[in-house]
Amino acid sequence: MTGRWVLGLDGGGSKTALAYLSQGGALVGPFSAPGINPFDRPGWEGTLRAFLAAHPAPGPLEHATLGLPGYGESPDLTARQDEVCRSLLAASQTRMNDVQAAFLGAFPGGVGALLLAGTGSMAWASDGERHVRAGGWGEGFGDEGSAYWIGRAALGRASQAMDGRHPDTDFPALLLSELLGGEVTQARLLDWHHAQTHLRSAVAALARTVDALAEAGQPTALTLLDGAASELARHVHAVRAQLHLPALPWSHAGSVLTSRHLQAALRRDLGEPEPPALPPLGGALHHAAQHAGWATSLERLNAALSSPAHASLPFPAPRPQESV
Repeated sequence: MTGRWVLGLDGGGSKTALAYLSQGGALVGPFSAPGINPFDRPGWEGTLRAFLAAHPAPGPLEHATLGLPGYGESPDLTARQDEVCRSLLAASQTRMNDVQAAFLGAFPGGVGALLLAGTGSMAWASDGERHVRAGGWGEGFGDEGSAYWIGRAALGRASQAMDGRHPDTDFPALLLSELLGGEVTQARLLDWHHAQTHLRSAVAALARTVDALAEAGQPTALTLLDGAASELARHVHAVRAQLHLPALPWSHAGSVLTSRHLQAALRRDLGEPEPPALPPLGGALHHAAQHAGWATSLERLNAALSSPAHASLPFPAPRPQESV
């Protein structure tokens, strides 16, 4: 392909996505790979190196905007992220926290509060001058309301019900029967738990089951999602308070916030959200295009990213001798 291109990358705890955008508006990608969070992915460098090598730029690269999980949170890890990204891309680049990139997608005008809840959770907000955040402390003592938090809480309720410490004795089988091959026992659950290569992602995936059960009216699942909604709303209240803007518009991103039950609970607490102008990957692409000095249509970019013709393409499995 001819012409010049920009790169957008949306890193995450469970999944990473990248795409290329041309000055004329053509989109290549998105492509997807495993998560690259340096806090819990020891092989994140190899994954990122192999991912970019598998999907090189279609032409000369003008700028890259890289939304990186954990960026700016640990000086040592951020320095390593800077070093790795500079070694991988010769083009000019901007590195930022992945939630900041998602914020720029939701609010291209730069004013608002974005609540992101995927594997982890965080709110990022700005009044156009100041940037503040709440949450994002990780699964060890934070990430309340995230998919991991929901999955972890669901496992707790299930284990309690299995040994008589929780009254909902139907919940363990509803949550775990398919996962454990129909035999829901302590031994099978512990074997599953210890067999996971990336436990955080595996536990976070249970949030989808919890949401499906809530849709069917299952009482424990509804309680778990109500608790998640309360925790997530506190994130938005916190950033609004930091900016002294109690009516600051809010928007959302991340897999957890596709839940209809969660969205309804958050609306009751926070008011109606603004639809995000772009998804998180779109925020990175739009920022890169702006840095390159290009005029980019938000509507056209959003439509391209949403098109079935641009469905996310998987990262090819590494060969046995490769380490990613």
